[in-house]
Amino acid sequence: MNSTTPGFAPDRSGVRLKPIKNRRSGAVSGCTPCRSALLCRLALAGKMIRLRVQRFMATKQIIKPAKSPAAVGPYNHAVRVGDLLFCAGQIPLDPATGNLVAGDIKVQTERVLENVGAILEDQKLTFANVVKSTVFLTNLADFAGMNEVYAKFFTSDCPARSTIQVAALPKGANVEIEVIAHF
Repeated sequence: MNSTTPGFAPDRSGVRLKPIKNRRSGAVSGCTPCRSALLCRLALAGKMIRLRVQRFMATKQIIKPAKSPAAVGPYNHAVRVGDLLFCAGQIPLDPATGNLVAGDIKVQTERVLENVGAILEDQKLTFANVVKSTVFLTNLADFAGMNEVYAKFFTSDCPARSTIQVAALPKGANVEIEVIAHF
């Protein structure tokens, strides 16, 4: 809405419309008080609301770090929307070979968190920026070993975390971790 629209002007909030009145006669400028004028006001208000929403909508930015292993499916390593970074679940893949790292839960968790760290580093973030993590384990009996390694990466002000046992993970991994970070 701008000042060139006959008969109406935005109020202070910029959303609701009020008629422009002639100061001398009190008549509404550019329109008559009829049903079509009301419909006109509603249509113009709708346009203003749509414009405001479009102005404040954040764009989606795809993140593909060079230091990360290639994705094993049709997804991206991370997506940034506004001041949030949503990282896809990482499994213990060696970035150099793309193969699953052999070893126990501690070795696999270490590699997973190094892969997460590569995504964060690419965006100039650290583990301190992580606000939420989700850990997927194929066996909850591995929780203590995973947690021991996890505590080395998240040293203070740890993020909220969920840990879930799943039936299986891609490529036979025993652990997968996804995070959400804040810029």
